[in-house]
Amino acid sequence: MEVLGISLAVIGILLSIVMWIIKPEFIMKLFTSQKVTTFIQSKNLVDNFTIAIVDDELESYPINYIQNLGYKVKTFDSVSFSQAEELSNNDLILLDVKGVVKEDLEEGGAKLIKIIKEARPLVPIVAVSSGYFHTELNDYFKTCDDSIKKPIDEYKIREILAELKIRFYDENSIANLLNSHIESLQLSRRKKKSISSKIIDYLKNEIDEQELKVTLHRLATTKTEKMLCKVERLKDRLNYA
Repeated sequence: MEVLGISLAVIGILLSIVMWIIKPEFIMKLFTSQKVTTFIQSKNLVDNFTIAIVDDELESYPINYIQNLGYKVKTFDSVSFSQAEELSNNDLILLDVKGVVKEDLEEGGAKLIKIIKEARPLVPIVAVSSGYFHTELNDYFKTCDDSIKKPIDEYKIREILAELKIRFYDENSIANLLNSHIESLQLSRRKKKSISSKIIDYLKNEIDEQELKVTLHRLATTKTEKMLCKVERLKDRLNYA
């Protein structure tokens, strides 16, 4: 009996040491799993959608109408290339092609699109023009997510804003689609949980992109690229919300 008591005491000490060495949250992760949808919902991201309008003809925009739709609006009648990062912090950018960038009034707007996309690839940009787009600027416009001509019609702008918001910023819908991809995989429940855990770890900056890709390529195979695309949109939303 005395030996049993000593053994239990030793086991208790060893467990205490293990618990001290290993973080409690790691222990919890071994016994619990979380869906991507649950994780995203737990972040309580604020639906605070800000649109930057960069144009020397701001009167061509139905700004009051856009604000009445529930969007915050920032206006710039001119900018510098150095403001690219500042602009990229908005949720959507409406950018005129000509006459808005101080350093290059002719093609500055088109060049600025490329600079902004380098700073933040997933920020949606709508190229705005008062006429036909010039052929020599085609490469720049290919980096845009949409285009529109002035004067801007209320119906058209509402349609574009709603579409881009769903595609880029409806994090709950994106997370649901991602979860559907995971559930549709012909894998065991344990492996599906492993995928969800890795995605959440990546969204929490606990692993890098390469580690996530290795897991998805190993388990998700043909759906890897679709899933990565949605994961990156969620990552962008978390980083800039």
